[in-house]
Amino acid sequence: MVNALKRPAFWYCLTLALAISLGSVGLIILIDFGISGPEGVGRLSLRPGGGLIALTLCAAFLALLLRYRWLATGLGFGLIALASLLTLAPRLPESDWLDIAALNPLLLLVILLISLSGLAAMHLSRGWFVGLVCGPMVFGLGLVSLLSHWYPGLSALGLGNLTEATLVLSPLVMLAGLILPFLYSIYHSEVQFYSKGLLVLGILGILITTLSWHALRLQSGERLIERAESLASQLEASADSAFGVKLALIRRLAERWELLDGVPSQSFWEQEVSSYLRDFPDLRLITILNRDHSPVRTESRTLDYRGWLEIFLSDQRNRDWLNHTIEARSAHLSAPLVDNQDRYHAAIAVPITPGPGYSWSVLAVVDLQTVYEKLTAYYDGNLHVKVYHQNQKVFDTAPDITGEQESMLASQRITPHHDSERRIEVYTRRGSLPPGELYLPPAVLFTGLGLSFLVMLSHFFWRQSEQRTRSLAELNEVLNQHLEEERELRTTNETLSRERDQFFALSPDMFCIVDLNSHFFELNETFVHTLGYTRDQLLGSSYMKLVHAEDHEKTIRAVQSLTEGHEVKDLLIRVLDCDGNPHWLQINAILSADDLIYVVARDTTDQLAIEEKLRENEALLKLAERLAQLGGWVVDLSTGKSVWSDAVCDIHELPRGQAPDVEDAINFYVDEHREQIRAAVLLCAETGIPFDEELQIRTAKGNLRWVRAIGHAVQDDEGKVVKLQGAFQDITASHQAMEQIRRYAERQAIIFESITDAFYTVDNDWRFTYVNRKSEELLRKNRDDLLGHNLWEVFPDTIGTELDDQYRYAMETGNSVSFEFYYPPLNEWLEVSAYPSDEGLAVYYRSIWERKEAQQKLEAAMAELERSNRELQDFAFVASHDLQEPLRKIQAFSDRLMTKSDQFGPSEQDYLKRMQSAAGRMQQLIEDLLSYSRVTTRAKPMALCHTDDVLTGVLQDLDTAITHEQARIKVQPLPDLVGDATQLRQVFQNLLSNAIKFHAPDTPPEISVYAENVSDSGWTLVVQDQGIGFDPRYTQKLFHPFQRLHSRDGYAGTGIGMAIVKKILDRHGAEITVVSAPGEGTTFRIRFTSSPAQEQSKDE
Repeated sequence: MVNALKRPAFWYCLTLALAISLGSVGLIILIDFGISGPEGVGRLSLRPGGGLIALTLCAAFLALLLRYRWLATGLGFGLIALASLLTLAPRLPESDWLDIAALNPLLLLVILLISLSGLAAMHLSRGWFVGLVCGPMVFGLGLVSLLSHWYPGLSALGLGNLTEATLVLSPLVMLAGLILPFLYSIYHSEVQFYSKGLLVLGILGILITTLSWHALRLQSGERLIERAESLASQLEASADSAFGVKLALIRRLAERWELLDGVPSQSFWEQEVSSYLRDFPDLRLITILNRDHSPVRTESRTLDYRGWLEIFLSDQRNRDWLNHTIEARSAHLSAPLVDNQDRYHAAIAVPITPGPGYSWSVLAVVDLQTVYEKLTAYYDGNLHVKVYHQNQKVFDTAPDITGEQESMLASQRITPHHDSERRIEVYTRRGSLPPGELYLPPAVLFTGLGLSFLVMLSHFFWRQSEQRTRSLAELNEVLNQHLEEERELRTTNETLSRERDQFFALSPDMFCIVDLNSHFFELNETFVHTLGYTRDQLLGSSYMKLVHAEDHEKTIRAVQSLTEGHEVKDLLIRVLDCDGNPHWLQINAILSADDLIYVVARDTTDQLAIEEKLRENEALLKLAERLAQLGGWVVDLSTGKSVWSDAVCDIHELPRGQAPDVEDAINFYVDEHREQIRAAVLLCAETGIPFDEELQIRTAKGNLRWVRAIGHAVQDDEGKVVKLQGAFQDITASHQAMEQIRRYAERQAIIFESITDAFYTVDNDWRFTYVNRKSEELLRKNRDDLLGHNLWEVFPDTIGTELDDQYRYAMETGNSVSFEFYYPPLNEWLEVSAYPSDEGLAVYYRSIWERKEAQQKLEAAMAELERSNRELQDFAFVASHDLQEPLRKIQAFSDRLMTKSDQFGPSEQDYLKRMQSAAGRMQQLIEDLLSYSRVTTRAKPMALCHTDDVLTGVLQDLDTAITHEQARIKVQPLPDLVGDATQLRQVFQNLLSNAIKFHAPDTPPEISVYAENVSDSGWTLVVQDQGIGFDPRYTQKLFHPFQRLHSRDGYAGTGIGMAIVKKILDRHGAEITVVSAPGEGTTFRIRFTSSPAQEQSKDE
């Protein structure tokens, strides 16, 4: 009874502890939500919907434990309805107000499984099976949810809306999964587990634990805010200092140049500005602007920042800001401006007066992200920082965290100047805390819950112990009465026992008396001696313990027959002796009037064993004859009669039992073997010499068979042969197999001699066992010099080489090997494949000298090609710079002449403009040629590119042209692809600029960019315009360098842009096609295919 109580009591207390825990946690969730609201710092990380679910589940568990069946049923269905509402309703339109109470769909599944288990436990006869199925599923969902905290790949399977919620909710769900299989036994148990003391004790302990947990969470939230405010203040001071240094730096630079009374010389400018750019990495560009805000001197890290300067100065708002700076006569920091690489920069402007009446300015470009990266470089924590300039986000330490995932902790707004404003925000991922603060509250919670459960369990067993003490006292009184009655009966039994002992001792057979309850009442010495027990061991014990398990049913039926008035005779059963050995007993038994069974038994074990052995031997003999097709025969020489076994008759295809005489038996042999067997039989009969022959017979049905006939003589006491006897076996199958093996060996030898590869085999002692003709040629040895000799003795130079290592590895591991090997004595490169077997090693090999020689020539050619490419690159670089230098001088001199153009006549001015135009076209042509050559020489490695981002950058670069031509461009989302982002940008730049350029006058360009035929194998990029088009006959000419389809006067260009596009797409393995007609526009289609390398890059 005590052991029966322990298991249900354990699960009852565990279920009660879980119910109280759910109620306490749910109550704290709702109270905290009512006090702090949905955004309160330190609020419990479960939504109020979770609190309602927890309270309802608590009530349902308590109703089930108290056996309020219909209340628990109603709560179970109500729980399912509430969970479904909180999961599905927030996802409906016009239900945003329910978002704070929304449940995770996986949590809905957990609620359904728990509710079904509880309802089945109360209403189904096999409700335990539902709990047994649902329990592991709920436990598994809880375990996966808990693991999702440490394994990001499982984050979608987390049950909580936040990390802390998952850490609290997952163990509770796992605990519920452990309980579900036992709800049926708890509900249907006849023991009353409930007590008020147990309930009060559990509520008190668990409530204190959950309150402590909640207090720790609130304390952690307050500490987090304090750290965030401290970090914001530090960054505020650091940022003010950093920008103050930059302003002072540029101001001092401007003051030095202002003292020069003019623009600094080129050498002085380059020396000083280069030192600034070198010493201050966050400075990207420094320039001097004249009164028209045009650059007079400019120095930048890369040419891209000169483009940034042009965009900056083209914006009228920035020019107004520069005018304001000059008027204010103080240094200013501009609003941020993003470049084509999505990096934010700002300009520092300082006014200068290089001469009387001049109002110029010094402008420096600062990389804002570099500045803030330096300020936050040494911070390592779970807090993140965002910085805004003029309400534009210029820096974020965790850009992957979206607005819904972040939780704002502190904000600092700085206004160092009336037109400059900065804001620093410190935030963290919603629901995240440092490890110490994240794990400590749940650890306190579940430690307290565990201790509360142990206290509840101890209280329950203490109460059970008190009840058991009272029950034992009552039982003791009843036992005393029974003992007195037993003493009276014992005296009577002793008298009867003496009488039975005298009777049993006279019986030579095993004799015993048993009752109908299967207990030994009396037994004699023969019975005890036969089974090896003592009387005390058997008396009072059950004889069923001695009966073999397979004979239990037979014994029970025999006892049933006795109770029906029949006798039991010659019953064979097995009983076990003291050593566990079985004994066969032949039993006779009758039932007496006093309901005692008198049994006489005889041990027949030895007799049955002999009979069984004879049957087994006979069966084995028949089996051997059948499997081996082997039979026996005997010939009595005095009478001439023969005896054949069944197997011999079957071999001759004669009826079983028939045995021909000797001469008829000899006539079964074929003609060429008949005299041979007759002579062998006659010699054995006369001299006693045995025979063993393999010959061929023709059966009674005319079938030919190979047989083995064995015979020897039987002699009498005088040494005279009186009988012949022997064996007869059908060996047709083995004879055919041996013949097939012989033919197979001949075919194999022919194959090995005819193959083009060399081949040899060695045994386990490395001795040659076979060598084909090709091996003789390659090894330059005769096979007679190899067969039977040791491999390492014949070729000692191979010891310690790779061939030695590979062969021994193959023999030791049983794995085949393939390798290439150079053997100096033969001056040969060999390709070797070795295959181990139980017999040794089989080796195939061939000469690869010609292949190796060709490979060396190929490598030399590749090296020469690489050297040529490097020289070509160097030549292109030098040539481009040497060609552009005269053009720069031409343009410089023409610019000076243009300043004095009013001194020339119309013709001279026209010549001057043509010269400038020709020089510009020549410079553009050289730059295009460099771009064309750099498609392969300066290509970047292929990587996953976001095509939409590349296209967006190109559209930003073409914004001026788009605005000027009033172009309308429709863009649809494009798939990502693997490629060189810079070169893909060139493709979009050329296609779109051509589409904008080549349109009819007074007709704004209309351009569409979209994807089609998207599949796993690739997709097609379509760029379509409604421009002037061209004759389809010139489609192939379009992609050749320096080929133009329209006049230079109407449309500018060098004719190399589409050649660059074609070369880039060839590098990317893409195919471009074009469809066009005059006046109907042009459509370009580029098919990108996915290769295995691209798929791998996408996965990464």
